[in-house]
Order: sequence, then C-alpha cells, then structure tokens
Amino acid sequence: MRRVGFRLVRLNEHQNEFNQFNVVSYQTSSGEFDTQTAYFNRYSQLHFYPDPIGDLVFNGVSSDVYRQSVVNGIQQDTAWRVGYAHTLRFGFSVSAERTLVNNATTVLPLDPSGAGTIDAPFSVFDSNAKTGWLVGSYVQDEWKITNNLTLNAGLRFDQMYQFVDANQLSPRVSLTWKPFDGTTFHAGYARNFTPPSQVIASPVNLALVTPPGAPANTQTPEVGLNSPVLPERSHVFDVGVVQKIYPIPGLEVGADAYYKKARDLLDDGQFGAAYVLSGFNYDRGENVGVELKSTYKNGDFSAYANLAWAKQIATNVASNQYLFGQDELGYISTHYIYTDHAQMLSASAGASYLWQGTRYSVSMIYGSGLRSGFANTDHLPGYTQVNFGLSHDFNIVAPNKPTTLRFDVVNAFDTIYQIRDGSGIGVFAPQYGPRRGFYVGLSQRF
Repeated sequence: MRRVGFRLVRLNEHQNEFNQFNVVSYQTSSGEFDTQTAYFNRYSQLHFYPDPIGDLVFNGVSSDVYRQSVVNGIQQDTAWRVGYAHTLRFGFSVSAERTLVNNATTVLPLDPSGAGTIDAPFSVFDSNAKTGWLVGSYVQDEWKITNNLTLNAGLRFDQMYQFVDANQLSPRVSLTWKPFDGTTFHAGYARNFTPPSQVIASPVNLALVTPPGAPANTQTPEVGLNSPVLPERSHVFDVGVVQKIYPIPGLEVGADAYYKKARDLLDDGQFGAAYVLSGFNYDRGENVGVELKSTYKNGDFSAYANLAWAKQIATNVASNQYLFGQDELGYISTHYIYTDHAQMLSASAGASYLWQGTRYSVSMIYGSGLRSGFANTDHLPGYTQVNFGLSHDFNIVAPNKPTTLRFDVVNAFDTIYQIRDGSGIGVFAPQYGPRRGFYVGLSQRF
C-alpha cells in the first residue's frame, strides 16, 4: 500500500503542444471587382510523455504519443458587383496537409483467465504518415430584391483526398427581411460537408495489439473493428429576428432557432490515459436549439445577456468502434444518446461602466452541466462563475494610440465545479473549472 501511494503522488506525465499560423494576403479593388488571394500555413505538434512505470502500474498501458501536422494552402475570393441589384461572389481553395502520428505503447499480457496481468511488459509501435488534400470552390449571388429584402443563394463543391476520398455539391440559400426600421428577420438553409481533422482521423493498426493466436493484453479492445472516419454531411435550417426597442434607446434583443440533421456526425474524445483526441462518427445525429440575446448601451454604460437551450442526440457508432466497450456500443446502436458536449442550458451576462477614464466590468457564465455516466445518460451539476475586471487607457505614445493596463479577477468567488468527472463517452480524465485567479495585462495600440 505504501508503494502504491508513493507512486501515485509521484506520477509524472506531461504534454507539450505547439501551434504556429501564418497568412499572407493580397487585396485589390478595381471598378466592380474586389479580389483577395491568400497563402496560409499551419504547423501543429503534440507530444504526450507518459510516466513509463506509473502508467503501467495504474493503467496497465503506457503510451508515448506524437502527432505532427503541416498545412499549406491557397485561397482566392472575388466579389463582382453586377449592377445595383446583384453581387456575385466566387472563389476556390486548395490545401495540402502532411500528418505524422506515432504511438509507442508498452502493455502487459493478460493471464489465460483474463482476470489479471502477467508481469512481462512488451512494446508495440504504430506509425502512420499521410499527405491529404482538400479542394473547394463556390459561387454565390447576393440579390437585393428590394431595399428591405435580400436573397443570397449559391453552390459549393468540396473534394477531400485523405484516408477517405469523398465529395459533395452543397446548395445554400438565405433570406434577410427588414419590414420596419430596427427589425431584421433572417431565415436560411445550408447543406454542409465537413471533413474530419486528418490527424485525429488517422487509423490505428489493431493487429499490433490483437496478434492472431497470441494472448490478449491490456491494450486489446473488446471490439476489434475500426471502420475509417468519414466526413460529416448535414442539413442545417436557421431562422431568427433582431429587434431594436425604441422606447429604451440602446436596447436590442434577438432570438434564433436552428435545426441540424446529420449523417456520419463527427465527434471526438479522449479514450485513454493519454490526453489526446481520437475521432469517430455517429451514423445519425440531430441538433436543435434556441438562442436568446440582448445588448444595451447608454453613454458610458453597456450590458449584455445571452441564454441558449440546446439538444444534440446521436445513434449508432459508425467508425473507430474499437474505442468503445461492447455494452456501450450495443446500447448506442439501439438508442439515441446525448453527445458528450451537449449541455442543455448555457448563459452569459456582463456589464461595464467607464468612469473618469477607467472601465469597470463584471461578467458571469452559467452551465447546466456536461454529460456523464454510461453512454452519457447522466449529467454533472450546474455551475456559475463570476469575473471582475478594470482597465485604463494611458496616452503615453499618442492620444490615438493608447497604452491599456488591465486587471482581472477570474472566478472571483472561488467556486469549485467540475466540467468533466472522468465518465461519459470519450472522457477519461476529470477536469475542473479555474480556481480564483488574478491577472494583469498590458497592451499597446500601434
């Protein structure tokens, strides 16, 4: 018991992440044409270092995970004002991504009964490299039918060449109507095509941990199936209104409702001791929600409030089935379940006041709790977090280039709450909200 307690306290895992983004663009405007051409680049690297002995003792598996992604691409967009009533927009994008995923895993063989392990660890190494391509193009017409009615309609084509090759032609249409001054209605429909993140969709060689004729080990999955991760295809409907309340100058309220019906709904989760994500699909999914918002501004005082109700359900895991236990996989195949990020209620509010050059602010967030338990059939308790802040502009460089000094208190009442509890789909490690923190920031406008 002493040895177990000692190793638990001294468990030493760490993870390094590095991300770099670069964009260079060229914009022109000539007569009826506006154009923009951009080159973009992204480099991402993630390396999870296990505690080789500690992870093996407590989890039965010690995984050293390395992921690298390099993306280079070009995007071009053009707007052509065809007379007063029409603006034609069109463009394309092409990107290439090179990914490398290495997993060096140490495991323990199981005894013949499967109830215990044999103290004879051995290592397996799985490596996967891929160059994938994403190609897309679109055309869209913005038609001002009247001064108060605008129709946007277009088509988009996407082609992916990754671990799965797929494409889709997607129509989009939206209507904006301003029947009165201060009132704006909108309604729209879009057919979407969403490729999976290539590094998260990298396949796993299950034969390395399920060798024919050899005894099972601590990494052998209950379900020996890993169908490839597919792109998500969805229909999205949206309708909403924004209204200025003229009896109260500066007050604006709005409401928005949406519905999404998806095939091969994309999701991801952390399914093991390593804090990295693995992707998978649900065969079918639905997402429905309502959002309410309001803003108010009067002189030096401003405030906002938002409330959202959402429900996302899905059924039947269609890829990377090995990530799930047999009982959970069977349950999901015959039931619609809540996805792990489906929080029923979310709210935020805040206010700020500028007094003698200093801005005082307060903000809060509320959540009804993310999913937990077997197949996400339960959820965590709700939580509320309150933050305070103040900032002041100093004219050190120039009056129009202020130096801003700010001080913030995050979670001012030091509320302790869990975001995750280590249960639910794709949730291995518990996660807590931030404790009370004090932050000082300095920025200079140039």
